[in-house]
Amino acid sequence: MFLEHFSYDLRHAWRGLSRARAFSGAAIFMLALAVFGTTVIFTFIRGVLLRPLPVRDQDRLIVAWKELRSTGYAHYPFGDAEIEAAGAASRLIESVAGVDSNGAFRWILDEDGESAYVMGALVTGGFFEVLGVEPLLGRAFTRADDKTGAEDVLVISHGLWQRRYGGSPDAIGRRVTLSERPFIIAGVMPPDVDYPAGTEVWRTTRSVPIVEPFGDAAQREVDLIARLRPGVTIQQAASELTALARQYESAATRPVTRGLVLVVRSLEDVVVGNVRPVLIALLAAVVLVLLIASSNVANLVLMRGEARRGELAVRQALGAGRGRLARQLILESVLLSTAAAAAGLALTWWSLDALVTLVPDGLPRVESVRVDVAVVLFTVGVALVTSMLAGVAPAMWSVRTNLSSDLRTGGRGAAGTAARRERRGLVVAQVALAVSVVAAAGLVTRSVLRLQSVEVGLAVDRLVFVELSLPFSRYVERGRQAQFLNDVLERLEAAPAIASATAINVLPFSGGGGWDVPRFTAEGQSADRAAINPSLNLESVHHTYFETFEVPIVRGRGFTAADRAGGLDVAIVSEDVAARTWPGEDAIGKRMKMGGPDSRDPWRTVVGVAAPTRYRELARQRATLYLPSAQFILTAQPLVLRTTAPLDLTASVARDAVRAVDPSVQVMRVSPFERLLDGPLARPKFNARLLGVFGVTALLLAAIGLAAVMTAQVRQREREIAVRVALGATPAGICRLVLGEALWLAGLGAAIGLAGAAAATRVVRSLLFEIDALDPLSLAGAAMLLMIAAALAAGGPARHATRLDAAQLLR
Repeated sequence: MFLEHFSYDLRHAWRGLSRARAFSGAAIFMLALAVFGTTVIFTFIRGVLLRPLPVRDQDRLIVAWKELRSTGYAHYPFGDAEIEAAGAASRLIESVAGVDSNGAFRWILDEDGESAYVMGALVTGGFFEVLGVEPLLGRAFTRADDKTGAEDVLVISHGLWQRRYGGSPDAIGRRVTLSERPFIIAGVMPPDVDYPAGTEVWRTTRSVPIVEPFGDAAQREVDLIARLRPGVTIQQAASELTALARQYESAATRPVTRGLVLVVRSLEDVVVGNVRPVLIALLAAVVLVLLIASSNVANLVLMRGEARRGELAVRQALGAGRGRLARQLILESVLLSTAAAAAGLALTWWSLDALVTLVPDGLPRVESVRVDVAVVLFTVGVALVTSMLAGVAPAMWSVRTNLSSDLRTGGRGAAGTAARRERRGLVVAQVALAVSVVAAAGLVTRSVLRLQSVEVGLAVDRLVFVELSLPFSRYVERGRQAQFLNDVLERLEAAPAIASATAINVLPFSGGGGWDVPRFTAEGQSADRAAINPSLNLESVHHTYFETFEVPIVRGRGFTAADRAGGLDVAIVSEDVAARTWPGEDAIGKRMKMGGPDSRDPWRTVVGVAAPTRYRELARQRATLYLPSAQFILTAQPLVLRTTAPLDLTASVARDAVRAVDPSVQVMRVSPFERLLDGPLARPKFNARLLGVFGVTALLLAAIGLAAVMTAQVRQREREIAVRVALGATPAGICRLVLGEALWLAGLGAAIGLAGAAAATRVVRSLLFEIDALDPLSLAGAAMLLMIAAALAAGGPARHATRLDAAQLLR
C-alpha cells in the first residue's frame, strides 16, 4: 500500500512540476549552478587532499629538516652522510633516504641534438624504496646507484614518458644529457607519483658534480624522508631524530652549524599542506553560494505554495491528510534537487579536463583530480541537503492550512502575511551570506592588485632573459664556460640595441631554488652575537649585474672586472644587512664571512651597499649578500639584457652573438622579464578569479531572490497600492515605498553579513598579501555592492507598482 501511495505521489509531483515549467526551470538552473561549483571544488579536494598518496602505508612516512630560528632560516637541510648515520642508529625508523630540499628544479635535457626544459629533483638511492613505489616500467633507483663510480641513471615521470616518448617501452635504456651530463633512462614511474611536486626526472645526489667552493657536503644536502616502524608516532620519531642529530653534531670533525631545531612532518602534510587553506577557503565560498541558491529556491517554493493554498485547502477538504500533502510537496523538492544534482554532475564530468588545464602550475596531485564514486556520492548527498534546505520547511508551511479560512479567502489573509515574513527572512539570510563571499573575493582581489603593483627594485620593463644550453663535452671545465660567457657579453654590449648585459646563476623569483647563507659572522662579533645575524639570500653575480638590473649602489661601489679569483675577496650587502650588522657605522671596509666564527670561509671585505630588491621572492624583500662570480662560483647559463628594442630584434641580436662565439650553443628561449612575474602571480590570480566568480554568483543570486520577493510583494499589495494612489500617493512615493522596503531588507542582511564576514574572512587570511583580513574597505565595499544590487533588483518591481491602474483594481 505504501509503495502504491508513494508511486502515486511521485507521479503527482512530476506532473505538478511539468505544468509549472518556468518555476521548475528556474529552480533547477539555480541549484544546478551551485551544485556544479560545489562538486568541482570537492573533486579537487578529493583528488588533492583526500585521495591516498600513491605510496605504501602513507601514515608511516615522514619528512624532516631543520630550522635555524635565531636567524629566521626556516629550512636547513641534512647532509646525506648524516641521513645514513641516522638510519643506521635509529630504532624507530625502518628505512631512510634523502630528497631535494628545494623541490623540483628546472634542468636542460638534451637528446638527439634537441634541447628541452624538464623539472627534476635530486634524491638518494633509497628514495623509491622508502616511498614503497614500484616503477611502471624498468627499474627504480637502488642504493648502489648512489655510490661513487656508479653509472648515472634517470627515472622519469609517466607524464614525460607519454609526452616525449609516446609511451613507448623503448624509452628504457635511452641515453640523454641532463644539465651537461650523460644519463641512461632506467625506469618510468606510475601516473600519480609526483613528489617533489612537478618532478619529471629524478636523479641521484651522487650524479651532481662537486663544485667548489661548496664542496662535497653542500652538494649532497637534502631533506630526510623516512619510513617508520609499525606503531611508531611522529612525535616519537622526532624525539629520537633530535637526539641523533645532536650526537652527530657532537661527533663531527668539521665545523657544523649549532642551534638547529628539528622539524618533522608527515609526508601528506608536506605534499599538500600549502594548498589546504586555499581549497578550504574555496569550498567555504561555494558552500555559501549553495546556501544562497537553496534559499532562492525555498523562496520560489514558498511563493508557489502560497499561490496553491486554495488548491491545498480543497484537497484537504476532500480527505487528503496533511502528511500526504507534505509528502507530495517534499517529493517535488527532491525531484528538483535530483535533476539539479544530475545536471551539476554531468557538467562537472564534461568540463573537468578543461578546468584542470586552467589550474596554475604548482598545485600538487592535479593528476589525481577525477570524478569517482566518492564524488558521485558527495553529489547525491548535496542533492539531499539542498532538497531539505529548499523544500522541506516551505512544504511544511504550505500544509499548515486553516481549512475554513483558506476556502473562504482562496489562501489570502493571515497565512499570506506569515509567508511574507518567511520570504523576507530568507532574503535577509541570502544577503548576509552573499556579503561574506563578496568580502572574501574583494580581499583576495585587493591582495593580488597589491602584489602586482609592488616595487621589485629592478628595471622590470626593460629586461629580457636569454636562456642557453651549453654542450657538456665542450664546457665541462668551468673556466671555459666563464670565458664563453664573457665573450658573448662583450659582443652583446657592443650591439647598439643592448644597453647592458650580464650573466646570472639563478633566475628571479626562484624561491627555494635559490642559494642561502643560513649564518654569517661580521669581523669582531662574538659567537653569541653572530648567532643572531639574519639568514641571507646569496647571489653570485657577474660584475655587470647591478648596471643591467639597475639596482642602485647607495654607498661604495659595484663589482668590476678586477674582482677576480686570487684578488681581494669582496662582497656587497643590501641596506638592511648593513643597518642591522653595523648599526650607526659605515659598512664600507668592514669584513664578514659565511658561517660561524670558526668557519673556513675567507673574510670578505664589503665594498658596496645596494638598495633592497625582491629578486628572490615577489612577496617579500630578502636580506641579500652579493659575491662576484669570479671569486665564488659560476654556473650561469641565463643571460639578462637591458634594452628598449623590440623582443624580436633583441632575440636576433642575442642569437647572432651566441652563434658568433660558439655555433654549438643553443638559445633555448628569449623572454621578457614580465613573463617571469607570471609564476609568482599565477596562483594568487587564480584564487582571486575563482573567488570572484563565486562572489559575482552570490551577488546575482541574492539580487534575483530579492527581485522575486519584491515582485511577489507588489503583486500581493496591489489593492493596498491602489488605495494609496486613490488617497493621493504619487508614483515617486510608491517607488520610494517599494525601494525602501528592498533596501531595508538588504541593509539588515548586510549588517548581519558584515558581522559574519569578519569571522569568515579569517579563512582567507593565508591568501592575503599586505591586506588585513578585517580590511574595512573590502568589508564596506561588499556591503555597498549588495545595497546597489538590491536597488537595481527592486527597480523592476518598483516601476511595475507605479504603473498599476488604481481605478481598475478598486473596482
